[in-house]
Amino acid sequence: MLDLTLASLAAVAVGVAPGWFWAGLLRAPTDLAERAALSVAFSMALMPAVALVPTRLLGLGLTLPVVVASALFVFLAGFAAHARFGRAKGDDEPVVPDPAVPLPAPALAPLAVALALALGVLVGAVPGEVVAPAITGSVVPTRGMSLVLALLVGASGVLYLIFRQRPEAPEEQARSESLLPTVPPGVRRLLLPAVLLLALARGYTGPVLHDWPFMRGVDHYSHAVMANRLMDAGRIEPYLIYPPGFHTLTASVSRLTGLDPLEIFPVLGPALLLLPALALYTLGNRLWGWGYGVAAAFFTVLLGGTYYYFNDAMYPNLVTSQFLLVMALASLVVMYRSPSARNGLSLAILGSAVALYHPVASMYLAALLALVGVYFALPLLFRDRRGGLALTLSLALLGSLAVAYAWHTYDLGGEISRFFGGGGGGTTGEAVGMAVNTQAIYAEGFLVGTMVSQPVAWLGLLGIFLLVVRVRETGGMPVSLAHLTVFLWAAILFAGSRLSVTGFPQRFGRDLGIPLALLAALGLVAVLKSAGPRRRTASVFAASVVVLLAVALVGTGTVQSLRWAAKPSVQMTTTPAIAEAGAWLESHNEGGNIMVSPHANQVPSRMMLAMGEYSALQSFEYGQILTPRDLPPTGPEPLMDVLRTMINPTGEQASNTLKEYDIRYIVLYKNMPDRPTADYWRRFEAHPDLYPAVFENKDVLIVSAG
Repeated sequence: MLDLTLASLAAVAVGVAPGWFWAGLLRAPTDLAERAALSVAFSMALMPAVALVPTRLLGLGLTLPVVVASALFVFLAGFAAHARFGRAKGDDEPVVPDPAVPLPAPALAPLAVALALALGVLVGAVPGEVVAPAITGSVVPTRGMSLVLALLVGASGVLYLIFRQRPEAPEEQARSESLLPTVPPGVRRLLLPAVLLLALARGYTGPVLHDWPFMRGVDHYSHAVMANRLMDAGRIEPYLIYPPGFHTLTASVSRLTGLDPLEIFPVLGPALLLLPALALYTLGNRLWGWGYGVAAAFFTVLLGGTYYYFNDAMYPNLVTSQFLLVMALASLVVMYRSPSARNGLSLAILGSAVALYHPVASMYLAALLALVGVYFALPLLFRDRRGGLALTLSLALLGSLAVAYAWHTYDLGGEISRFFGGGGGGTTGEAVGMAVNTQAIYAEGFLVGTMVSQPVAWLGLLGIFLLVVRVRETGGMPVSLAHLTVFLWAAILFAGSRLSVTGFPQRFGRDLGIPLALLAALGLVAVLKSAGPRRRTASVFAASVVVLLAVALVGTGTVQSLRWAAKPSVQMTTTPAIAEAGAWLESHNEGGNIMVSPHANQVPSRMMLAMGEYSALQSFEYGQILTPRDLPPTGPEPLMDVLRTMINPTGEQASNTLKEYDIRYIVLYKNMPDRPTADYWRRFEAHPDLYPAVFENKDVLIVSAG
């Protein structure tokens, strides 16, 4: 509890407070929840950018004075600008107030069948496929069933397009059919906090019951190494090619509290599940209104891709593609409606921050904004010169900042030189080439039933048809641009999830649930409105059946999601004995490097590097070196040197390797909880004269290298 308190206070100091006045200066939040989301977003965008300036210019590590000075600079600069220019003024009304309309009776029949079949698969009454328990405990639809369900929902959407009523007075219809006035004010105040509590429960229940003092996932060991590298050397290289944004924030919390990164993740990692909910609430509220924002936030509790990132400790993916990118899109939607210098600067700051946190999310945003620039900004220059110019300048500033952030991480200067035939070049092109066509595409049932979840998938598909209608029928350029942007966002992620040439189809698939959750909120409200007043008896009966099935499907999915999150995770790579060895390494770290025996991918070596506060050497199995998707920028030769030493520890080459890399200790696994181990340790144990044992327990043997 002390660690949780300290880490939470430090997280507020560097991840919430610095952006508080920027949120009021650059945007006009509609409520406290949106103000909090914007404050976190601006803090995450500005705090690392400022803190990295002295570390890069002076070659310093991220020290406590740098952290404190950076946080104060961002906070005071926002306060001064807010005092000088005042808070932003804007329209609190959404771009399209309450756009969902009741479904016509013909569209309800195929939708009812689809929801019934999906519910049957979810509870096991309809045959499905059982997936790996590392992700979810539910049954997913077969490939054939996924196709049937998609066709049924598609038929419902087509029938909606054909039989929908065309109201003569949209404003009057919106007022009469809106669900929001039926929500009592007391309930309205509690709904969003209840959704956020569900998100927190989903994150904390499993770790509290099973994990602490450790943490589920494998990637947090790499994030700990990179945070330690920033504190010690001010840079991540040569450990990995990775943007420094997330690790700068982690290192800042570590400096303020004195906690190691591996002590921070168990107490703050689960809280990151709040961010997708807050981001979708902000975007939904800005697009369509409060109720849609709350529904979209609620659907994040059902998303398998969101929990996958948490369960695997892929924290930068989570905070970038499912928070910062969504907040940038919310700024873009506001920019369509109210083009101004403040809204443009908000879009540029939040959008460019994506490049500071993760490369794959940067791919999403680059593709989406390229389409926005070509198809939206250029036409606006001719139809609405002021709006088009504001959007164009904002996108230009966003791109310039993104390039500045990415320049050092990816050695863009070297890549440009190589492109024009110059010498040298960086490793970015090679890394991209390694990734292309190397990741398997998720099966349809797994994508729909696990990574997205069935309630979100089918209600989101219905929402796409509703979105298309609103683009055609709702007047005004801002409305059309906002809806087309949402559609393009979902389309890009879906296409990327089905094409291995993107290099990361699985990550596209994990993130696909975010735009679909927003669209599912639209679909769910339309279903609920279908049972409204002033309809024929038969239509009311059919609509009531659909509402009951939709509520049952969503409720069952929520219960299964929360129940699965409360179970032990198989993504637990450490044990008390392994942690004991890591603590011994940390206490005896007097410089140099360590070497760790390789076992079924790079995680075991990175785990020991993180616990011992080293950054080299990494170790990979031979097969992984041959298919170098995850290799560090040092290239394969150091990894081969490790492997040769493990195979023949008494050879001359092993002796030369230990001297070349200044190896102090060799860490050898005897047992691991989640994967088989090779008996490399026996080869070293057989030569105590060359490799005297300095630590040993049932899981780990550590020998001295000299």
